[in-house]
Amino acid sequence: TGGQIATGIECCMRDYGISTEEAMTKFQEMAEAAWKDLNEGLLRPTPVSTEFLSRILNLARIVEVTYIHNLDGYTHPEKVLKPHINAPVV
Repeated sequence: TGGQIATGIECCMRDYGISTEEAMTKFQEMAEAAWKDLNEGLLRPTPVSTEFLSRILNLARIVEVTYIHNLDGYTHPEKVLKPHINAPVV
């Protein structure tokens, strides 16, 4: 052990035998489909409370901002998250 953990992009490349660019395109398409599903789901009548659904939507927003453009905001918050945090302050 002690090796680096494979990213989702690397796993996709290996599993489907595709290039980095193709894997990134595949992930972008999956993300767009997931946003569409999430937004459609939020517009349908449901017995689940709006407060709970809002929390799910906000979590999805946080994940998108944290990992936007194939950058890892969790590992490198100064590069990815700091501009978002400073923007309302400046």
